[in-house]
Amino acid sequence: MKRKKLVIATLVLLVVGLGALLAAREEADNTYRITATAIEACSCPLFCSCYYNTEPSGGHMCEFNMAQKFAPGSHWGSVDLSDVVVWISGDLGDHFGDGTTEWATITFETSTSPEQREAIGGWLGKMFPVEWASMETREDEITWEDGDSMAKATLGSGLADIQLTKVIDADGQQAVVKNTAYWAANSTESFLLARSTHHFDGEDHAFSYEGRNGFMVTTMIEGSLDQE
Repeated sequence: MKRKKLVIATLVLLVVGLGALLAAREEADNTYRITATAIEACSCPLFCSCYYNTEPSGGHMCEFNMAQKFAPGSHWGSVDLSDVVVWISGDLGDHFGDGTTEWATITFETSTSPEQREAIGGWLGKMFPVEWASMETREDEITWEDGDSMAKATLGSGLADIQLTKVIDADGQQAVVKNTAYWAANSTESFLLARSTHHFDGEDHAFSYEGRNGFMVTTMIEGSLDQE
């Protein structure tokens, strides 16, 4: 009799545990939480005034490259984005206060699945809630490297690259900007300042800069897909 009761109790615990697991999985499938670290550079001087104003410093200047690497555990619904990298090149135009911008080219890693690409598209829309006059997508090999004094990212085709030389003082401390929001992120860590060299060689758009604004920053954005 005792053994029978023990078996029944064990089965009850298994059923309850399975129910909790399925409920947690269903809840995760209806949410997104993405942490990403950017290697980013633009055409503005240090530091980018676009994070405080609705137009670039000195007129039409904000042409940019960024390579965003998603942290382990990042997900869009049931789609895992751990360690995936996406590259965005573009131009914010001379005024983006009305939510309209010029152009963007999104480069997916060749290895990303269709589901991951769709999830990244969802993240892009949430993180950068603007309307691009034109947008195109492509795929390529992407490298992303962060060192003590340098960081760099490249597209395998040679279409674009970013090289950051971190701004470090005589005591070896990284120059940072704190308490500045990054687009629509729920949380933003300090911007790690750097001088950038970067280029983009598209057919319709091309630019190249040396000694301009650059930084690394880690952001997090989360929410419910039920509100989409």
